[in-house]
Amino acid sequence: MSPRLAFFVVAATALFAISCGTPPASQTAHVSPSPTNVGYLSIGSIQRVYVTYRPPSAAAHSSLPLVIALHGYTVGATWMETNTHFDQLADQDGFEVVYPQGEGNAWNAGRCCGHASGDDVAFIRAVIDELTAHGDVDRTRVYVAGMSNGAFMAQRLACELADRVTAVASVSGSLVLDTCAPSRPVPVLEIHGVDDDIVPLNGGMVAGLTTFPPTMSNMKAWAKRDSCAPSAAMSRDGIASIYTWSHCRGGVTVVLEEVAGVGHTWFSPDDMPGEPDASKVAWAFFQRSQPLG
Repeated sequence: MSPRLAFFVVAATALFAISCGTPPASQTAHVSPSPTNVGYLSIGSIQRVYVTYRPPSAAAHSSLPLVIALHGYTVGATWMETNTHFDQLADQDGFEVVYPQGEGNAWNAGRCCGHASGDDVAFIRAVIDELTAHGDVDRTRVYVAGMSNGAFMAQRLACELADRVTAVASVSGSLVLDTCAPSRPVPVLEIHGVDDDIVPLNGGMVAGLTTFPPTMSNMKAWAKRDSCAPSAAMSRDGIASIYTWSHCRGGVTVVLEEVAGVGHTWFSPDDMPGEPDASKVAWAFFQRSQPLG
């Protein structure tokens, strides 16, 4: 089964479970071979887990950028590490990756998803503090990439943790908070399938989940928060239409990539010719974003 098909199967199963009032079975974080490590943090009375990958070629105590990769609902940190190929990209370009594990394979991102009610903002803050405490991670270059419910969480972090997070990349995501007031302008990237029926491009109510805003409206709201120019420049790359809001406060940018003929997924050219590679697009966006001051 392909990673895309596998995600659709578990997502459909989760939607059925939610509609019946039954949470899906929990999946624990998989312990990958070295140099991947598992860490634990206590948030309140709950022990939380995360998996880190640091390239074996990285010099000891060198300060690397950090990518926080947040899984979608039901699939867990293992799925995120296996299917995004961030580890291989980290080997190539020299950054560290952390894959936090959501409780019950879900994130408390606001109105969605599942039964997650823990303080996930505090969890991610603690992960950042732990990994930056010893100088091995550059605290001015901390990025968040998320898929689906993980993308909702990435956007929540842009709202509530802008003092720690440099930029976010949301894949098949949205913002499901009622209020958002970041402490500084935040670069935000959204990659979204035109045929997404789990988080519809045009917004609307999805049974068992929540009501989503239209993706374009959400990105215009980000551009407004960042005091960008009111109109986006439009370009094309393969099957993606790219909208870029620039001239924003603090030199940030806001970008929306709409991918034609594709649904709810972590995008890869292996799945369809001309489809963007979500991991590479996200990392390139992060590299263009100015480090925190």
